[in-house]
Amino acid sequence: MGTVTIVIGGVRSGKTGWAEREALGRQHEIGGNLVYLASGVSFDREMKERIERHQRDRENEEWLTIEQPVDLPGAISRLPERAVIVWDCVTTWLTNELMRGSEKAQILHDVSYFIKSVRMQADLYIVSNEVLWEPVFIEGFTFEYQRLIGEIHQMLVKESNRAVEMEAGLALIRKGEMLR
Repeated sequence: MGTVTIVIGGVRSGKTGWAEREALGRQHEIGGNLVYLASGVSFDREMKERIERHQRDRENEEWLTIEQPVDLPGAISRLPERAVIVWDCVTTWLTNELMRGSEKAQILHDVSYFIKSVRMQADLYIVSNEVLWEPVFIEGFTFEYQRLIGEIHQMLVKESNRAVEMEAGLALIRKGEMLR
Protein backbone atom coordinates (compact mmCIF):
# COMPACT_ATOMS: atom_id res chain seq x y z
CA MET A 1 0.00 0.00 0.00
CA GLY A 2 1.32 3.42 -0.94
CA THR A 3 1.46 6.67 0.98
CA VAL A 4 -0.57 9.78 0.23
CA THR A 5 0.78 13.29 0.80
CA ILE A 6 -1.26 16.45 0.25
CA VAL A 7 0.77 19.61 -0.39
CA ILE A 8 -1.11 22.91 -0.15
CA GLY A 9 0.34 26.37 -0.69
CA GLY A 10 -0.14 29.71 -2.33
CA VAL A 11 0.80 30.63 -5.86
CA ARG A 12 4.58 30.32 -6.33
CA SER A 13 5.04 28.85 -2.83
CA GLY A 14 7.21 26.05 -4.18
CA LYS A 15 4.59 23.34 -3.65
CA THR A 16 4.90 21.64 -7.04
CA GLY A 17 8.71 21.67 -7.00
CA TRP A 18 8.73 20.26 -3.47
CA ALA A 19 6.29 17.48 -4.42
CA GLU A 20 8.35 16.62 -7.51
CA ARG A 21 11.59 16.43 -5.49
CA GLU A 22 9.91 14.25 -2.86
CA ALA A 23 8.50 11.98 -5.57
CA LEU A 24 11.94 11.65 -7.18
CA GLY A 25 13.47 10.76 -3.83
CA ARG A 26 10.74 8.24 -3.12
CA GLN A 27 11.12 6.70 -6.58
CA HIS A 28 14.87 6.27 -5.97
CA GLU A 29 14.05 4.47 -2.70
CA ILE A 30 11.33 2.11 -3.89
CA GLY A 31 11.62 2.03 -7.68
CA GLY A 32 8.67 2.17 -10.00
CA ASN A 33 7.67 4.80 -12.51
CA LEU A 34 7.46 8.56 -12.03
CA VAL A 35 4.07 9.86 -13.14
CA TYR A 36 2.95 13.46 -13.43
CA LEU A 37 -0.85 13.70 -13.53
CA ALA A 38 -1.50 17.12 -15.03
CA SER A 39 -4.82 18.95 -14.66
CA GLY A 40 -3.90 22.10 -16.56
CA VAL A 41 -5.65 23.30 -19.70
CA SER A 42 -4.14 26.13 -21.70
CA PHE A 43 -6.98 28.60 -22.17
CA ASP A 44 -4.57 31.53 -22.44
CA ARG A 45 -0.92 32.30 -23.20
CA GLU A 46 0.15 32.36 -19.55
CA MET A 47 -1.27 28.92 -18.81
CA LYS A 48 0.17 27.53 -22.06
CA GLU A 49 3.63 28.79 -21.09
CA ARG A 50 3.24 27.38 -17.58
CA ILE A 51 2.31 23.93 -18.87
CA GLU A 52 5.21 23.96 -21.34
CA ARG A 53 7.62 25.01 -18.57
CA HIS A 54 6.46 22.19 -16.32
CA GLN A 55 6.87 19.70 -19.18
CA ARG A 56 10.42 20.97 -19.92
CA ASP A 57 11.32 20.75 -16.22
CA ARG A 58 10.48 17.04 -16.26
CA GLU A 59 12.18 16.19 -19.58
CA ASN A 60 15.53 15.21 -18.04
CA GLU A 61 13.88 12.91 -15.54
CA GLU A 62 11.95 9.85 -16.56
CA TRP A 63 8.46 11.21 -15.94
CA LEU A 64 5.42 9.80 -17.67
CA THR A 65 2.97 12.71 -18.04
CA ILE A 66 -0.76 11.98 -18.15
CA GLU A 67 -2.86 14.96 -19.15
CA GLN A 68 -6.11 14.52 -17.23
CA PRO A 69 -7.95 17.84 -16.88
CA VAL A 70 -11.26 16.10 -16.05
CA ASP A 71 -12.50 12.54 -15.36
CA LEU A 72 -10.03 11.74 -12.58
CA PRO A 73 -11.05 8.06 -12.32
CA GLY A 74 -10.24 7.77 -16.05
CA ALA A 75 -6.56 8.23 -15.20
CA ILE A 76 -6.45 5.08 -13.07
CA SER A 77 -6.35 2.70 -16.03
CA ARG A 78 -3.49 4.70 -17.55
CA LEU A 79 -1.23 4.42 -14.49
CA PRO A 80 1.72 2.02 -14.58
CA GLU A 81 1.70 -1.03 -12.28
CA ARG A 82 3.96 0.55 -9.63
CA ALA A 83 4.32 4.31 -9.56
CA VAL A 84 5.16 7.44 -7.63
CA ILE A 85 2.64 10.04 -8.75
CA VAL A 86 2.40 13.82 -8.52
CA TRP A 87 -1.16 15.05 -9.15
CA ASP A 88 -0.95 18.75 -10.00
CA CYS A 89 -3.33 20.52 -9.31
CA VAL A 90 -6.59 19.81 -7.46
CA THR A 91 -7.91 23.36 -7.79
CA THR A 92 -7.39 23.40 -11.56
CA TRP A 93 -9.04 20.01 -11.90
CA LEU A 94 -12.01 21.13 -9.79
CA THR A 95 -12.47 24.26 -11.89
CA ASN A 96 -12.48 22.13 -15.05
CA GLU A 97 -15.04 19.75 -13.55
CA LEU A 98 -17.35 22.56 -12.42
CA MET A 99 -17.07 24.32 -15.78
CA ARG A 100 -18.24 21.17 -17.55
CA GLY A 101 -21.23 20.92 -15.18
CA SER A 102 -20.19 18.04 -12.93
CA GLU A 103 -22.29 17.67 -9.79
CA LYS A 104 -20.85 17.99 -6.28
CA ALA A 105 -21.71 14.40 -5.29
CA GLN A 106 -19.96 13.02 -8.37
CA ILE A 107 -16.89 15.20 -7.83
CA LEU A 108 -16.53 14.08 -4.19
CA HIS A 109 -17.05 10.45 -5.21
CA ASP A 110 -14.42 10.71 -7.96
CA VAL A 111 -11.79 12.17 -5.61
CA SER A 112 -12.45 9.54 -2.94
CA TYR A 113 -12.45 6.69 -5.48
CA PHE A 114 -9.23 7.95 -7.08
CA ILE A 115 -7.36 8.21 -3.76
CA LYS A 116 -8.49 4.79 -2.53
CA SER A 117 -7.68 3.10 -5.85
CA VAL A 118 -4.30 4.74 -6.40
CA ARG A 119 -3.01 4.21 -2.87
CA MET A 120 -3.35 0.45 -3.43
CA GLN A 121 -0.54 0.54 -6.01
CA ALA A 122 1.28 3.86 -5.75
CA ASP A 123 2.71 6.64 -3.65
CA LEU A 124 0.77 9.81 -4.37
CA TYR A 125 1.70 13.48 -3.92
CA ILE A 126 -1.33 15.74 -4.34
CA VAL A 127 -0.68 19.43 -5.03
CA SER A 128 -3.33 22.06 -4.41
CA ASN A 129 -3.65 25.82 -3.97
CA GLU A 130 -4.77 27.78 -0.95
CA VAL A 131 -8.01 29.45 -1.92
CA LEU A 132 -9.23 31.42 1.06
CA TRP A 133 -6.61 34.17 0.96
CA GLU A 134 -7.93 35.78 -2.21
CA PRO A 135 -10.95 38.09 -2.13
CA VAL A 136 -14.05 36.10 -2.98
CA PHE A 137 -17.52 36.86 -4.24
CA ILE A 138 -20.05 35.24 -1.96
CA GLU A 139 -22.41 34.07 -4.67
CA GLY A 140 -22.79 31.70 -7.58
CA PHE A 141 -19.94 29.71 -9.05
CA THR A 142 -17.22 31.23 -6.86
CA PHE A 143 -19.11 30.47 -3.65
CA GLU A 144 -19.76 26.85 -4.70
CA TYR A 145 -16.14 26.46 -5.77
CA GLN A 146 -14.81 27.81 -2.45
CA ARG A 147 -17.04 25.54 -0.36
CA LEU A 148 -16.31 22.48 -2.48
CA ILE A 149 -12.52 22.91 -2.55
CA GLY A 150 -12.58 23.30 1.23
CA GLU A 151 -14.53 20.06 1.53
CA ILE A 152 -12.14 18.30 -0.86
CA HIS A 153 -9.10 19.58 1.04
CA GLN A 154 -10.56 18.27 4.31
CA MET A 155 -11.23 14.88 2.69
CA LEU A 156 -7.70 14.72 1.28
CA VAL A 157 -6.09 15.63 4.60
CA LYS A 158 -8.17 12.96 6.35
CA GLU A 159 -7.19 10.32 3.75
CA SER A 160 -3.51 11.29 3.62
CA ASN A 161 -0.53 10.04 5.57
CA ARG A 162 0.99 13.53 5.48
CA ALA A 163 -0.35 17.04 5.01
CA VAL A 164 2.20 19.70 4.08
CA GLU A 165 1.70 23.45 3.94
CA MET A 166 4.19 25.31 1.78
CA GLU A 167 5.24 28.79 2.87
CA ALA A 168 7.90 30.61 0.83
CA GLY A 169 9.56 27.36 -0.19
CA LEU A 170 9.50 25.87 3.31
CA ALA A 171 7.56 22.67 3.95
CA LEU A 172 5.57 22.84 7.18
CA ILE A 173 4.36 19.37 8.15
CA ARG A 174 0.79 19.66 9.47
CA LYS A 175 0.06 15.92 9.63
CA GLY A 176 2.45 12.96 9.71
CA GLU A 177 6.21 13.34 9.44
CA MET A 178 9.00 13.62 6.90
CA LEU A 179 9.70 10.31 5.18
CA ARG A 180 13.42 10.96 4.73
